[in-house]
Amino acid sequence: MWFTLSSVTYGMLSALDPMLFIYIAYTLDVSGVYMGMLSAAWSAAYILCNRLSGSLADGGHNKVLAILALASVAPIYILLSNLSHFTALLAYTLHAASMAFLNLAISVTLLEHVESSYWDKVNLLSRIINNISRGLMLIIIALLGLNVLNEILHIIVFMLLIVSVVLPHIYISFERKFYTIERTLSRIGMYVKATASLLYVDQPKTFVEVFSRTWNSSEAVSPVGILVGAMGAVAVGDCIFTVIPVILKGKLQLTSMWIVYGFSALVSAVIALTLNNIEAFGARKAFTIFVLRLLALVLGFSFLSDITSLALYVVLSSTLFMLLDVVLYNTYVYTQAGFRTSNYFVARELGSIVGSLLGGVAIDLGLYTFLLIAIAIGLTTSLPLLIE
Repeated sequence: MWFTLSSVTYGMLSALDPMLFIYIAYTLDVSGVYMGMLSAAWSAAYILCNRLSGSLADGGHNKVLAILALASVAPIYILLSNLSHFTALLAYTLHAASMAFLNLAISVTLLEHVESSYWDKVNLLSRIINNISRGLMLIIIALLGLNVLNEILHIIVFMLLIVSVVLPHIYISFERKFYTIERTLSRIGMYVKATASLLYVDQPKTFVEVFSRTWNSSEAVSPVGILVGAMGAVAVGDCIFTVIPVILKGKLQLTSMWIVYGFSALVSAVIALTLNNIEAFGARKAFTIFVLRLLALVLGFSFLSDITSLALYVVLSSTLFMLLDVVLYNTYVYTQAGFRTSNYFVARELGSIVGSLLGGVAIDLGLYTFLLIAIAIGLTTSLPLLIE
């Protein structure tokens, strides 16, 4: 029960991001500079909270993180009731804090209460539930309008309260430490087997074959390479999607775009359910998905013209990104034995900052230059996934 409730709540909380952003933009007399500062403040708060609470996650303090998430989002209703430039900034950064705390709370709970051999599958299932919840919330807000924002806030606070209660306690970080020991023993065994190939030293071809097969039986990639890949995946997406509303604002209504994004989240979740073993970790698999998504983003960008083309574009991109994010996260989790997961979320948000800033600037340089910059970001940050 805790798994479903927490995943649904996280999806609802993530859907609150565009709702708050648009609500502030429509309610206050703000400039583009202010909205840029608002977005930067969200990212800064998210990164800071991940850095400060990383030790809580590593220590298994999931209840504390869930309560911090609740405490962060609860004042937002009061702040929106007395909306000003300052209270809007505070409300939006509190939402970032809540997202960071809840994400870590769910992540560490999954890593400790699920056997390590099932981490990849459960992480994928969590993302699927997140997407379904987020998609439904975006469609609801598009159909009912921003006037139901207060009611949605009340529901989210109530859901966070329940999650903070039902999350199972982590009395000792057993599963992650056990996996660390298991992985260490496995590596020792690999070295022993590789050394055993010396028995064939008088048969050069056999020696090389046995040594290579044993040594390369386990793909090893630097955690830094994974983090660079995660940062680049988000940077490329945000570089593109930052400018899409500007390009299509004269062709599509805001509510239509929300419906498209909500619908795309639902479809990507359904597609992920039909794919067999796609969640399995592996840096080369992540690289392949990364390149496929980069091609889809670049080649499809010029064809965006109406709601149909946008829907197809977003569905393909969001599906590939969800799969890429799951594979990268699972690869990082297994590489780090479930510890230091906050670094992964920090890397993603750094990518969001870089991508958003570059996208806003690069689009004024012309379409081809804009797309070349996106390609450069993608290729540069995906290549470390191939370095073992």
